[in-house]
Amino acid sequence: MHSVSEAATRLGLTDRHIRFLLVRGELSGRKLGHDWVVLNLDYKRKRKPKSRGKSDAAPEELGQKPDEVWMEGSL
Repeated sequence: MHSVSEAATRLGLTDRHIRFLLVRGELSGRKLGHDWVVLNLDYKRKRKPKSRGKSDAAPEELGQKPDEVWMEGSL
């Protein structure tokens, strides 16, 4: 048994999305009062997570050194 926040951390999702999956029955769990308990972490994503665009990538990932990257408003 896992809390919603623990399940979210382990699955790499948000607490809100875990509750959404519980309500839809895509993740097994029980509601105890106002709180959900996740019974099983067996969940397969239907889609791949969104990939980071080049603008979000670190300078090292783009093959540049940090001091070679111009920041907006640095002129």
